[in-house]
Amino acid sequence: MRYLRAAIVLSLIFLSPYAWAEKRVALVIGNSAYQHAPQLINPQNDASDMASKLTGLGFVVVTGRDLDLTGLRQSIREFVSKVEGADVALFFYAGHGLQVNGGNYLIPVDAQLRSNNDLDFEALPIELVLSAMERNAKVNLVFLDACRDNPLAATLARSKGTRSSVVGRGLAKLDTGVGSLIAFATQPGNVALDGAGRNSPFTTALLKHLGTRGQSITDDLIAVRRTVLQATDGKQVPWDSSSLTGPVVLNLSPVPDTTTSPAATTATDRTVELAYWNSIKDLTASSFFEAYLQEYPNGAFGTLARLKIAAIAERAVNPGDAGQTDVAALEHATQWPKHQVRPAGT
Repeated sequence: MRYLRAAIVLSLIFLSPYAWAEKRVALVIGNSAYQHAPQLINPQNDASDMASKLTGLGFVVVTGRDLDLTGLRQSIREFVSKVEGADVALFFYAGHGLQVNGGNYLIPVDAQLRSNNDLDFEALPIELVLSAMERNAKVNLVFLDACRDNPLAATLARSKGTRSSVVGRGLAKLDTGVGSLIAFATQPGNVALDGAGRNSPFTTALLKHLGTRGQSITDDLIAVRRTVLQATDGKQVPWDSSSLTGPVVLNLSPVPDTTTSPAATTATDRTVELAYWNSIKDLTASSFFEAYLQEYPNGAFGTLARLKIAAIAERAVNPGDAGQTDVAALEHATQWPKHQVRPAGT
């Protein structure tokens, strides 16, 4: 019996949509608390939620929030140390960025950029990250939510006097090496919205569509573009540049075959649902539980998923409130309905 139980547990792991054989490594950075420019509302949330999303998709995630230049370099160095030999490397950045002479820079929270000379010492070229990824990984995915209106760019432009035209709005187009894809929150030279909700429009769409099961990253980004266009009334158009040589699918779980007899698939569906729930139950982003409810509107954990969403919202309003106990207790007590077959190992 003990060996049978172990075999069932292993089968659940392999059935889980978030268990992968590939080596996947991600760097996620969100800079909000700028010291010499107005603070941004969402990048910290964007980074936190993307880190949870990517962890669920099988990535080893290096995360940095509100990084000064030293912290930014340290996070990139940690990421590079892990990315060697990776099948997929991914970089997500939310915060201020700017372009000068066609080059793109990430802006640490301590940057002042009072003169042209400060650029080399207070900002970090995006190409530094990209080149390290392309040297070490087979597939490279980059998501830049860094096209927000940046007052530091205006300060730098004024310091250049008649040469101010070299400081552009938003980010410049980036060339990609073979096997790379770079996605911008909006088209080159334009400014994206920070958003009035928890996340920016671009990150909100990424959280919704990235890793749609059985779907390529190219199709994911088409869905992202449509969602952002709708959310911004056509004002913001996400844009990407790709040199991928084949389809890249972040969620390899097959789309269910609707032609199969429901009676033949009921037990398997319950097993997959349980594996799916186990993969998200300890996460702290409500988007995962909302996705569960969409996938399983009448699922065995529906009540618990709604309580999790409510608890996460309550903690966002009252960070010190320890309302997790009741949710955890309910989770322990939650059982499959009596008319259903309870999967082994639950």
